[in-house]
Amino acid sequence: MISRFTMAEQNSLPKVSVYLITLNEGRHLDEVLSSVKGADEVVLVDSGSTDDTLDIAEKHGARIIHQQWLGYAKQKAFALEQCQNDWVINLDGDEVLPDGAFETIQHRIAKGDINGIYLAHDDIFMGHSLPGHRHHRFRRVYRKSKSHWNTSTKVHEHIEVEPPLTHLPIDVKHYGYDSAHGYMDKLNKYSLLKAKQREERGRHCSLARVLLIFPLMFIKFYFIRRMFLAGWRGFIKANIDAFHFFLTEAKLYERAYRRKRGDDVEKSER
Repeated sequence: MISRFTMAEQNSLPKVSVYLITLNEGRHLDEVLSSVKGADEVVLVDSGSTDDTLDIAEKHGARIIHQQWLGYAKQKAFALEQCQNDWVINLDGDEVLPDGAFETIQHRIAKGDINGIYLAHDDIFMGHSLPGHRHHRFRRVYRKSKSHWNTSTKVHEHIEVEPPLTHLPIDVKHYGYDSAHGYMDKLNKYSLLKAKQREERGRHCSLARVLLIFPLMFIKFYFIRRMFLAGWRGFIKANIDAFHFFLTEAKLYERAYRRKRGDDVEKSER
C-alpha cells in the first residue's frame, strides 16, 4: 500500500498518537516504528526491557515511559492515558502497518464521522502469512475520549469503543505467532492466566470440556477459519491453537484438584 496523498494534504490531517507496551521487543520494533512514521507522537511504555528495545525506540524519537508490569489491560490503559492526542493507534511490538496505511488511516478519521476503525491481522507463522486467516478484525484505531480498556481481564484484553466504527482493508503484519516454539511459550503463559480468570468469574472445571475442547477447537481453526489453506503449516497452527484451549481446561482442572487435596496451588505453578 503506497501513500497517494500530497504533502499539503498530509499536513492538514489530524494528529495521531501511536502507543505500545513493550518488554524485550527489539526483534521487530524497528520495522514496527518505521511503519508509523509521520505520527505526531509515539508513546512506548516499557516494563523492563534488557535487549535493544529502548535504543530502537530512542532512534525513532519515541517518548519512553518506564512502568512496572500491571497486567495486559491495565498496562495498555496506562499507556493510553499518556497519549496527548485524541486519535490513537495501538500496536504491539510485533505488529507492522503496511506501506501507506498510516496516511490512509489519517484520511479516514479526518472525515469526522467515526470513533474507531477495525484493522485485520496478517498472521505470520513459520516465516509466511497464513492464507485465509485474515478475517479476524481488531479495534486498533480510536478516539481516546470515546474509549476505555476493560481492565477486568487478565489476558486477551480488549478495548471498548463507542460507536460508530468502521473498518479499512488494511492487514497488520503480525509476527507474534511466527515460530512454533515462541508461540507455544506465549500460549502456555496465557492458558494459566485464562484459567485464573475463569476461576475468578466463578466458572468451574468441566470434564466434558476437558474431553471435547481439543477436537472442537481444532475443527474451528482448521476448517471454519480455513487454516487448511496453509497446508501443513495450517495443520500445525490449528493443533497448537486447539491445544491452547485444552491446556486452559487442564490447568483449571489441576487447580481445583490440588485445592481439594489441600495443596498450595500458587506454589505448584511457580
